[in-house]
Amino acid sequence: MENNQLDFLFNNSVPVTGAPEEEQEVVDLAGYQVTKAELFSHTKEPAITVWQTRIKFNMACLRKFPGVKYIQILIHPDQRRLIIRPCDPDTPDSLRWANGGGEKELKNRDLLCKVFAAKIFDLMGWNEEYRYKVLGKPVTCDGEVLFLFQLSDFELFVSGKGRKSYLPSDWRDYFGTPVEKHDEAYKIDLADGYITTNNV
Repeated sequence: MENNQLDFLFNNSVPVTGAPEEEQEVVDLAGYQVTKAELFSHTKEPAITVWQTRIKFNMACLRKFPGVKYIQILIHPDQRRLIIRPCDPDTPDSLRWANGGGEKELKNRDLLCKVFAAKIFDLMGWNEEYRYKVLGKPVTCDGEVLFLFQLSDFELFVSGKGRKSYLPSDWRDYFGTPVEKHDEAYKIDLADGYITTNNV
């Protein structure tokens, strides 16, 4: 397109900023659902994978806690929630969730935990033939940054050729959590029913 044609187009254009305010629609969020992240590709999001005999936090989890080699795992059996909490190596029930350190980047590692995994599978009613992936969200409690995993919000993986994943069947009927309940779903109080694990 020649310059004189461009000049003609721009000289006759109407600036968007001139739109009257009264034309903007006012929206009420009642009835809206915050779409679950699990419905989108999330290969780089913090997540935990649970097998029949082990668990593993992905590298995205480790990067959220730079330099942290040890964590505590807290479980709320009634709410079906798991929390990871950074801690010192000598903290009771601390678990080394990473290899490396110093000049080397920390690497995630498998945490062998036959008893713990069995308890999780039993709590959730999961099938031991599959593995389950749960996304994590940062939360705070008394100024402390933690990571929360809603165990009921999982993605199921079937082993074998052509890796396939499945989501809970009841998700078919909705996109996510209602707006008015979403923030409440990620509030935590460590004094309310959480227990630390010691047989991981």
